Amino acid sequence: MSYLMDYHIHSIHSTDAISSISEICQSAVNKGINEIIITDHYEPSNGDELYTIYDQKSYWAEITKAKQLFKGKLKLKMGVELGQPHIFKEGSEIVMKDFPYDYVIASAHKLPDGRDMSELDYSTISIEDVCAMYLEQINMLIDWQNFDCVGHLDLIKRYSASTYGKNLSLTCQYELLSQVLRKLIASGKGIEINTSGLRQTPKETMPGLDVLTLYHQLGGEILTIGSDAHRAEDVGKGIREAHALAKSAGFRFITSFHERKPVQIQISDQKAFSASQR
Repeated sequence: MSYLMDYHIHSIHSTDAISSISEICQSAVNKGINEIIITDHYEPSNGDELYTIYDQKSYWAEITKAKQLFKGKLKLKMGVELGQPHIFKEGSEIVMKDFPYDYVIASAHKLPDGRDMSELDYSTISIEDVCAMYLEQINMLIDWQNFDCVGHLDLIKRYSASTYGKNLSLTCQYELLSQVLRKLIASGKGIEINTSGLRQTPKETMPGLDVLTLYHQLGGEILTIGSDAHRAEDVGKGIREAHALAKSAGFRFITSFHERKPVQIQISDQKAFSASQR
């Protein structure tokens, strides 16, 4: 039986989520999830560059309380999802400084001009052009370096599928995608399988099998799995399907993090060992 982890969850400490950390933990326990990380949004934007609504102290207090409450039932760790940290470097560095996160996701939700990826008019942009535009943001994000995994690598298919009538694939920019993935791998960073797409219009994980396979073929090893749940009932959804997808792409291990250090866990059982021992 696989060791089940959900490494992308949002609580009421994110403005777009509705469940407390305790409610999330109970949902995870009920579903047989072994380990979770709450990765609430740090989401600066033009005009709100420091995102002062983000309250680390309250997050820390609730996590600490939940760790005691669910001790022996669930492994609970601390994380954060940084929105476009390559654009808002100052605030992102402040949030990261001296705070003991176990795991950090970096995501490109917005463009430098302030537009959210959900706000683009995809009917005016070709699939090739939107993929190139998005990959350029990921390329710059990698340069920032102070993260562990890129979130939902092909996020734009969440918003564009209905316009294009199909799921776009970043492989339409194969050379650029390969370049970005090689750079990511060389930097010692990873990607996640984000299962929220299974519950949304794409009906496919982010990224899908094509990008996962390429990442593996290029030598990518760091791979986490997250539901991107914004409510307790969605915690763990799609995790088992993501395990099967990872295997199909050629992966034998998924990655756990503790104090920003990766540990590889075999998909088919609970054997774990440090990445440095591979």
